[in-house]
Amino acid sequence: MTEARPDKGKTNGKARLLEAACTLAQHSSFDEITIDEIVKAARLSKPTFYYHFPGGKEELRTELTRCGCLHDTPTPDTRESILEATLRVFARSGVSAATMEDIAAEAGVSRGALCWHFHCKDDLLKALVEHTSPSYTPVREEIDQIEQELLNGISLDDKTILRRLVGAFYDVFTSDSDLARLPVLLLHTHPEVAHLLANRIVKGRRKITEYVRKRQEEGSFRADIDASFFVQIIVTPFAMRAFCHELYNFLPFAQFSREQAIEQLVELLLHGMLRRVSTLCSS
Repeated sequence: MTEARPDKGKTNGKARLLEAACTLAQHSSFDEITIDEIVKAARLSKPTFYYHFPGGKEELRTELTRCGCLHDTPTPDTRESILEATLRVFARSGVSAATMEDIAAEAGVSRGALCWHFHCKDDLLKALVEHTSPSYTPVREEIDQIEQELLNGISLDDKTILRRLVGAFYDVFTSDSDLARLPVLLLHTHPEVAHLLANRIVKGRRKITEYVRKRQEEGSFRADIDASFFVQIIVTPFAMRAFCHELYNFLPFAQFSREQAIEQLVELLLHGMLRRVSTLCSS
């Protein structure tokens, strides 16, 4: 029985692709090298590339690492950097006016590297929406932490809880103002995406609304105040800072420090929300 031998051409093809990629990686970041550049350097075709590396560039990366051509060390997350740059460009120029060239320049990558990760603006937008899940915002983290402390038997009064929640909202709208403006930026060009993000925002605040309703049922908070409106009042001053930054700077309270802003808002909220038992004084 004759033993099957590997096809010499195919074996050489893989070796040529590895050699070409290794050579290119000596002059550029592997993430910035495109498949087109690799096949051109190897004098082969794209179908040949995918024949040898059906998993694409990541499979090639693994093979190059195994061969010692690339170091098996963490590299900056190019995809993450591109998404952050996309958010900045969208916030600055608007979704319609932003170009792939603008985004590549903002991210500090080549147009080829950008298109390797994302083929078009719609791909970028889809990934950006998935990337901006509210589950990982400071507000979500603070809510989870408060819940855990309460489950562990730690006593937290209303003022302490509100101070922590208000502080988390302050931080979100201060550090992630571009993200906060994203639903508004998409309202006219991508209304369905704006609606999706708005629903996520509302869902993310639901536990705070439930906390307010619980305190109303217990008789500590006034029952005539709508709980969801109460939560919106917490958000509004800091949302103004994100959406109308230039106008906000002219307002008297714009110079408040973080602690001053939190203290003022919490005192105002509690003054209007706490139930007070009226007493009749007899003469």
